[in-house]
Amino acid sequence: MKKLFIVRHSKAVEFARDHSDFNRCLADAGIKKAVAIANKLTQTQSEADLLISSPACRALETAKIFASALEYPDEDIQLMDTLYHFGGIQPALDIISAVPSQVQSLFLFGHNPTFNALAWHLCDGFRDAMPTCAVVGVTFSAGTWPEALQEKGQLSAYLTKKNI
Repeated sequence: MKKLFIVRHSKAVEFARDHSDFNRCLADAGIKKAVAIANKLTQTQSEADLLISSPACRALETAKIFASALEYPDEDIQLMDTLYHFGGIQPALDIISAVPSQVQSLFLFGHNPTFNALAWHLCDGFRDAMPTCAVVGVTFSAGTWPEALQEKGQLSAYLTKKNI
């Protein structure tokens, strides 16, 4: 069984010092939200085989908060530029498809609208929104990630600040 956790970055500051979108880091409220949601998730999900993040500051900071809660080494978080670019869900599907079969529990950290569309695509019946720091957990019965992408997954978690 494969478990995928799609995590939208937490609340970011409005403006980066260099005025770029890429360098917008987490706001204090975003840090608190990410810590609360990551801690709630670890009550039911204690393992993480692989964390992959957009390299944008707000996504990577969110990934590091989850890594800490999951006791996953920060230095093992893989960065994928394609998770920052907003070109539809195909780049994210390509990343998932390339994950080795021995990875059972995969976390992706990135941005909307891509992540909301990805959750809708992969999880039959899921049509909720993904506010900042939302987590959508999807389980697949398949043995490999390419096989998992050929089926509709089952919703295993939907965490937001409002429902924890």
